[in-house]
Amino acid sequence: MGNNNRYRESGPYAEDTTSGLGETIEVERQYLPPVEKPEKTEYSCDVLVIGCGWAGLHAAVTAKKAGADVIVVDKGKPGFSGLSPFSQGATYFLPEFDEREGSVLAAQRGGEYIANLDWFDLWLEESAKVVEENREFGFMEEYPTAKDSGYWDRWDPKGYRTEFLSLMRQEKWMDVLDRYGIPVVDHTMFVNVTTTDGKISGGVGFHVKSATPITFRCKAICMCTGTGSMKPTGYPTSEDTFDGEYICVNLGLPVVGKEFDDFHQTSSFSPGNYFYNNSWEYSENMGGSAIGATKEDIDDYVYKKTRSKITFRLNSVLEGLPAVDGSEWQSAFTGATTIIKNDYGAADPRKTGYKRSKERVRDVFGAAPGMNSQMSCGVFCGWEDREGKTGYPGLYVAGNGIYGSQVNGAIFNVQTNHPGCCIMGNHAGQAAADYAKAIALPEQDKSQVEAIVEEIFAPSRREKGVDPNFVVEKLRNIMVDAGVHIVKSEKSLTAALMQVELIRDKMLPMLMGYTGHDLRLCLEAKHKALSAEMKLKANLFRTESRGLHYREDYPYRDDENWLCHVGVYKDENGEVQCKKIEVPDSWKGDLSEPHEKRYVLLFPGEAEALGIPEEKIYQPKTGRGGKK
Repeated sequence: MGNNNRYRESGPYAEDTTSGLGETIEVERQYLPPVEKPEKTEYSCDVLVIGCGWAGLHAAVTAKKAGADVIVVDKGKPGFSGLSPFSQGATYFLPEFDEREGSVLAAQRGGEYIANLDWFDLWLEESAKVVEENREFGFMEEYPTAKDSGYWDRWDPKGYRTEFLSLMRQEKWMDVLDRYGIPVVDHTMFVNVTTTDGKISGGVGFHVKSATPITFRCKAICMCTGTGSMKPTGYPTSEDTFDGEYICVNLGLPVVGKEFDDFHQTSSFSPGNYFYNNSWEYSENMGGSAIGATKEDIDDYVYKKTRSKITFRLNSVLEGLPAVDGSEWQSAFTGATTIIKNDYGAADPRKTGYKRSKERVRDVFGAAPGMNSQMSCGVFCGWEDREGKTGYPGLYVAGNGIYGSQVNGAIFNVQTNHPGCCIMGNHAGQAAADYAKAIALPEQDKSQVEAIVEEIFAPSRREKGVDPNFVVEKLRNIMVDAGVHIVKSEKSLTAALMQVELIRDKMLPMLMGYTGHDLRLCLEAKHKALSAEMKLKANLFRTESRGLHYREDYPYRDDENWLCHVGVYKDENGEVQCKKIEVPDSWKGDLSEPHEKRYVLLFPGEAEALGIPEEKIYQPKTGRGGKK
């Protein structure tokens, strides 16, 4: 299970006893030179923003504009952390190009009747505004694609990135923060909050490179820490680690959406090669796109989206995958100034400049298991909430994977991701600033600070233990199984849960590490283990299939019992529990409709289980949305 004691030796060499034969080998150290401690280790502000992706950036800027003193803390570097660098497209609503009624139906029916339509209405109202804000920030600048510039034909990602680095959106995050005078504490992992009289008073983290504790005092926190994943190679982001979710759940807050999986493709022929599997998304243009849903064609719209996101993946597991050798390609190039006409025949300028290079056909599903359904998973703040206001005074959540807005329900048929995160950030930042104006800066409980510091460094005080990489690898192997995140059953989920509980009980108390990076990994292993337990229990709890959740032993939607969200929380004994959270009746659609009309695409085995004759199963039109 690994022995990290050798890390504690001094000198350029250390004893390594990890050989399978047990002999002693002298190996040269591979660590980077020691990093100096930050000059400043104590901060105070009105609003502390944790994580600076799309939601965090907008929360910070909005709070600053509202008059708050703002500090951003990021585990990496703003613009390059989490999923934000990967985000390339921005679907948004414009009434002159999109049909409102069709768009709402796409959210309702596409989200399988548990989507938060009030929040979706907010998205309709504000999505175009936040995209324009991002255009002003410089994130949507146009420049030649890899294909147009010749780098694709030469297969030279480094050369392409070097030439267009100044135009790429990732580099501009810090420019925006500097423009608004917002300090950034980077490469710092925020570990936990502190509270005073039942209200947020700050928190503690540590500078990962130097393993230096850093203390924050504040009036309010915007938690924008993103989602998480337990990924094998091939998925083009870092292993996001559920940091904010862990903090919030341990505060007693419920999380929804854990049973709905967003899983991606990779390839068996080159599983670790990002540019083969996902082309050039990090480096190429970012642009907008239309919703494209109309009331008249809503059945075809939902059929097409559901089939591409669900059925094809399920059948790939149930029936097997064809052999792929990496020689086939998918997707077409689009020109730099292509203007695509929408369904009404009007030229839609949002498509201008949105272009991607070809991708190789992929043959393995589940490249990011554990990443939950986009924009629906996170802390449940109540159906009336539009601010990410949690049940804990002074704590606000915003963004993908941490604010459970349920805007997409059971499946993200309308790609609300990027503008949705920005809207959440704007609202949470404004609410946090308003809250901070009304209170004085609270005192911080020193005993809480000391307890968090002890938690950070506890793994370094062990003489024997378990390497966090070993724990994360075991969790990954459990959670990437197709029986856990694609074709689920009570048997497969129960088997996985038993293994995760053993890791929780036997390995987490023994985590050991001595460098700042090791300490970070130890904390992340704890976060991932809790998330895995929550996810598996939510999957077991929902005894039906819906959206991105398919139970082979319950292969049908059960509207009578499951038009709800599953809230996962810790009870007073610290045990993970699940409960139903009913959605408003107005979001449930026409319950008198025949099942095959409400759900135009049925799961494998659903028609047979419900006795629906073959002739009643929906047959899509040809053309847009109807191709098989």
